[in-house]
This record gives sequence, C-alpha cells and structure tokens, in this order.
Amino acid sequence: MADISTISTTIATALAAALCPDGTASGAVTGRPLIIRRGGLTQADLGDAAHTLQQGCDFIGIVDLPESWTRLDEPLGRPWRANNQTPATVSISVTGTTATISVTGSAMPTGTVGLRIGGLPGVNGTACSLHVAMPGDTAADIAAMLAASLPGAVATGASLTLPAGCTAQAINAGTQAARCVARRQSQMFVITAWSALPAARDVLGQAISDALALTDWLTDENGSTFRIEARAATNDDTAMNRGLFSRPARYLVTFDTDLTRTTPVMLAGGVGVGPTVVTGDVLLDQ
Repeated sequence: MADISTISTTIATALAAALCPDGTASGAVTGRPLIIRRGGLTQADLGDAAHTLQQGCDFIGIVDLPESWTRLDEPLGRPWRANNQTPATVSISVTGTTATISVTGSAMPTGTVGLRIGGLPGVNGTACSLHVAMPGDTAADIAAMLAASLPGAVATGASLTLPAGCTAQAINAGTQAARCVARRQSQMFVITAWSALPAARDVLGQAISDALALTDWLTDENGSTFRIEARAATNDDTAMNRGLFSRPARYLVTFDTDLTRTTPVMLAGGVGVGPTVVTGDVLLDQ
C-alpha cells in the first residue's frame, strides 16, 4: 500500500532519473554534484562531510507536512476487487484414498489445492478442505495441513491417506490478489532545492519543476499509484548570510491506503470449479 515513506522515496527516484540520467555520482543536468533524499539538511551537509554546499554540492529534500492531511471519500462499502491472477505451481492428485501433493521444481509455492471427500467419519455429506499455498510451504507441509483438518486422515511426506471407504476428488486452482481501498487521503509534500549560490538554486529549482511538469501519476514500490499535483513554489533567501539558498516547492499528493490479500480464484461451494464441486459442500479448516 502507498505510505508517506514510499511516496517520498518514489518522488526521489523519479527526480534522480530525470535530473541525473547518468547517476547521482556523475552529477546532475545542472552540471553540479547532487544529493536527493528524504528529509532536510544536516549539519554535515553544511561543512563536515565529503560533499557539502560549500564544496559545490546541491541538495534536494522531500518532506511531508502533517497539518495538510485531509481525508477524502473512498468507495462505499470498501469493496474487495480482484487484480492479477497467479498460476498455480502446487497441485494435488488422487489415486484411490491416497492424495499426493506436488510442487513444480524450485518455483515459489502458489495456488490453491484441496480435496472433495465423501464418507468421512463423523461428517454427513461431502466435505471440502482447501489450502492456499504460501511462500516456504513444502509438499509435506501442505499434506500435513490438509490431513489435520480431515478426521482419520494420515499424512506421510507429500502424501496423505484417507480412511477406508472414502471417495476423493482433487481440487486445483490458481490464486489472485484482491485489493481494498481502506482509506483515501491527500497530503502536501515539500520538495526543496538547496544550493550555495542563488543562480545554482534557480537552475536546480527549474529542473525540478520541469522534471515533474508532465507527471500526474507515480507508482510506488508496492505497486500503488498516487496523483501528484504542483502547487506554490517560493525562493527562500533567509539563510543567505550562511551561504544557503533554497527553493521549496509544494506538491499535493492524493493516495489510497489500500490492503491486498491473496485469495483462491474459486470457493469450495461451487463457484468457478465446474461440475465436480456442488453447492452445499462443507468447507473445513477455513
């Protein structure tokens, strides 16, 4: 989900790509060394570090303003919506009363596996047990978890054996990411250019403005997209006696606090799994 930290980092990354096409170590389009980061200047930046203002290094800082936070309307009911589907790398097969779990090569375990079983001791009708594979799962782990929810089932390695007289059908399906907008808000972010020379400050400030002029949307490291809109920019010469010139520029960011969950692409009650599973099945261990 988007957060003020991931937003600041994303803005910094976008500015670095636009202003330092050859990398920050090679200098910026202004022809001067440039450091871009979250936060403001430190004492070291003013004279106690390898790259300082007095040595001709410029700085860009990105800060969020807490007093500007505003909550916006989000979708009514906070509905969950399906996003990308992930193919299954875990599968289950059945021979008689023995079910065997398989994981494709060294792939990360993904997918939903389970059994539709008739004749379980103490269970009237047909039962279903499902497991959504998680990173780190092994075939033996999945077999043990399925067996633990089925009366009389015994797991041995990647296989589980059902009680005599049971009938079983395999259930195999992929997974998909579901997303819910929990909260929507806007907040002001200040992007400040610092330099030891007013002319260099002006060049850097203009470069920042140009870099974001046609940018309305950015996507953070978590895949959340947020809107960024330019607001007021000013020159600040109040620290000129210390050889410090700055230009803070405000940008209004609108972003969602969104939650994501991994879900099976079907339900054991008969949605999306065809005629082998029927409405009225009993879902165990879920």
